[in-house]
Amino acid sequence: MQTDEIISWVCQYCGEENELWLDLTVEDKQDFIEECSLCCRPNRLIITPSREEDETVFIESRLIDE
Repeated sequence: MQTDEIISWVCQYCGEENELWLDLTVEDKQDFIEECSLCCRPNRLIITPSREEDETVFIESRLIDE
């Protein structure tokens, strides 16, 4: 089983693609704030693991006030 991964997400303010280290040992939804590496504005990232055995994760990036 893979325990970590580098994921990509897109800033909702400037459109810059960012990377983030993700701990895959967390089985529940993760909801946190991450700043964009270009514009430094905060984005809310919601990481949801798949219920299937394929270890897929779903990444959602939102504006901070959503």
